[in-house]
This record gives sequence, structure tokens and C-alpha cells, in this order.
Amino acid sequence: MSQKTLYVAVDGGATSTDMALYDAAGRRLAARHIGPSSLALKGESAWRDLLPALDALLVDAGFDPGGAREGCAVGLGLAGINNETIRRGFLDAAPALADLRVATDAYIAALGAHGGRPGAVVVVGTGSVGYRIHADGWARMAGGWGFPIDDVGSGAWLGHQAILQTLRMLDGRDPETRSPTDFYRDVLDHLGGGRAVIQEWLDAAQSTTYAELAPIVLAHAAAADPHARRLALAAGAEIDRLAAALDPARAVPLALLGGLATPLQPYLPEALTDWMRPPVGDPLSGALLLVRGAAPEERFFVGGEGAGQFRQD
Repeated sequence: MSQKTLYVAVDGGATSTDMALYDAAGRRLAARHIGPSSLALKGESAWRDLLPALDALLVDAGFDPGGAREGCAVGLGLAGINNETIRRGFLDAAPALADLRVATDAYIAALGAHGGRPGAVVVVGTGSVGYRIHADGWARMAGGWGFPIDDVGSGAWLGHQAILQTLRMLDGRDPETRSPTDFYRDVLDHLGGGRAVIQEWLDAAQSTTYAELAPIVLAHAAAADPHARRLALAAGAEIDRLAAALDPARAVPLALLGGLATPLQPYLPEALTDWMRPPVGDPLSGALLLVRGAAPEERFFVGGEGAGQFRQD
């Protein structure tokens, strides 16, 4: 890797993607923020967004992308890369690059949060996942099975729960709510009106569209609406369960990351907030460790040790 002069770090999720270009000394030369590149949503077509952004990074830093792209070593942390079929299709569609290393976005988040050392993270944004890197280099993932079956405590989960609760209120199935509160009215306004319009919204919705309701939940929770606050506290409890699955003794360093990490702080159990520590770095710094060979390729168990494993060779 010593001959490589340019490194690109990528952190790609279901809502947005961060990219940065570095020189051989690790100095950041340019950065870009683009739309989603989750392979669970886009598969190999994610390259259609990643490649123009890579070329734009090179231009921003004063390079000719026509000649410089093949001299780039690229480290990508992408949601959905742990699906073996999707991963192979994505790698087969890769352009000519000096080097390409791929991992889950959870792995680069954990690498960055703990500076490449062992530790655990819970990432909560559009989706959610818990991830722990052990001292022997093996890692364990908790959650991360995808929406709608999982992604507990996330923006998509909050939106889904808010809609479900609102529709029960609308149908008269919620005995605790005789009439809609401002929280329910805002959810209904977001969905667009009557039953037919709501059904169309639901038929077209993905995790990212459900996550658009998370700010509504959190705004009303902060304003002491009991229904929204109950959802926010439930999200906090789910996040705590993810963290505890990674380390029941709560002994290893733990960081909470992602777009909802700060907004959900008031609703986290005290046992979790006492355990948490600020991250050392961000996911891009983890992707840089990976692409520069300062961290090993990802290998993790699915569930507890021995329950199955994913190896990236």
C-alpha cells in the first residue's frame, strides 16, 4: 500500500453517504456528502452514485479524474454489504482502482469510534445495529437484520411505530386516546389526509420514508406528549438491548453513533448513558484505517459465537 498516493474513505448508509479523499500522509484533501448508497436499497447500481462523487472529489482536490481514479485506493463501509449475493455483484461491477476494500458500515464505525482498538458501538440512524470488535479481531453483530423486521429504535422504527399508533387511534382501537393530540395530527398531516391517501403512502414507503417521521416523534416527545414520549422511551430501551447483547457485563468501551444518537440521549436508560463514552473518531476515519491496511479485513459472527459467521477474504 505504500506506493498508493491517494486514499478514498466512504461511509454509505440508507439516507446519505459521506466520502473523503486523503493523501499518503493522511491529510484530508476534499470531502463530499451525497445521497444513499446502501446496497440493501441499490445493490450494484450504487456505483452510479459513488463514481461521479469520487471523480468530483478528485476535481475538488485539483486532480484530473481521468488519470487519477485508477491510482485511488478506496475503502467502503456500506450498509447491506454483508449480504453475500449483493456483495459479489457489487464487487463484480467495480471500476478499475488501485485497491478496493469493502466492509459493513458498522465495522468502519466501530473502527473509527475506538481508533482501531477493540470496543463496541450502537449505530442508530435510519436503521440500527450493534457491533463489537473483540481483541482477537473477530467481531459480533447484534441487530442489523433490516427494516421492517428489525432496525429497532431507529428512525424507520420510530416512524413505523408512530404510524401504527396513529392508525389505531384513527380506527378507535386505542382505548387510551379518545381524540387526536397534536402529535397524531402532525403524523396524519405528514401522511397526507384520508384513508386512500394514507394507503398509497404506505404502499410506496421504504425505510427512509418511515424515518422522515422520527423528527415529529422526537419534537412531540420533547414537548411532553405522552404518546410520543412513550415511543421515544421505547426506542431508548431497544438501543439498550442491542448494546447489552454485545457485552452483558457492560465492560468494553461503548459509543453511540448515528444521526439519532444525540436526539435520543434524553430517552436512554441510565445504565446505558453511564456506560457510553465519546467516540475517538468518525466512520470515515475507520474506513481510512481499513483502506490503508491499519485494520484487518472484516470477519464477524452472526449472533453469538459459533452461531454462524461471515468472512471477507
